[in-house]
Amino acid sequence: MWYLLSLLLVAICAAQTTDGGRGELPGMRKDIFDQMKDAKNKGPTGQTAKRPECPKSDQLSPFRAFCIVQGQIYVKINDTEEKCRRIVSIGGANASALFEASRTCGAVGEWKRRVAEELSAVYFVGGWEEWPKSDGEPVEIEFEDGNVSVPITPENYEVIKECWARGCGCEQAANPKMKAILISLLAICVFGIGSDGVKLVWEKFFGTKKDKEKKEKKEKKEKKEKKEK
Repeated sequence: MWYLLSLLLVAICAAQTTDGGRGELPGMRKDIFDQMKDAKNKGPTGQTAKRPECPKSDQLSPFRAFCIVQGQIYVKINDTEEKCRRIVSIGGANASALFEASRTCGAVGEWKRRVAEELSAVYFVGGWEEWPKSDGEPVEIEFEDGNVSVPITPENYEVIKECWARGCGCEQAANPKMKAILISLLAICVFGIGSDGVKLVWEKFFGTKKDKEKKEKKEKKEKKEKKEK
């Protein structure tokens, strides 16, 4: 009898916390035993949640050229355009919103590729509903000078897939630092050639300092020789 009562008492004590559950009450301070129990229930810390995979792309695009430069998207919607234009929004989503949505799934370092090649998937992740449902349907693109409806096609997708990483020929994708360096070198060369040319002309008509000194010495020598005679 006493043995059964002892077992029952042990079971009741094991089911309770060391302070009788008072640490769970609002405003009550937890002791070390409660903290150890919470840590055990929560499991190991420091583990990061795995990023979800992005939805599958429809492999359709409205663009013929595409590049991302300093947080902005520049595109061409046909081959006759001379320059790439900056996009304000695509189907109501601006560039920063698209970038943010692209960063929520898939490989961390491929968010730019997803915006360029998998725009339909980025739209799905971002919760927008303006992306067309099938090949040939238009999407509204807002530029700085107005809005245009452009159909999405697999041909455009293939073009963008091959060239976006190189800038698709957009002048905005040219390295601005390298461009500045080349301009500086050109200016130095032009200045150098110009100064050398001026120097040569000056020496031709007026001579150099050494030439003048030689001429003066020669004249003094000739005068001295005449006096001696």
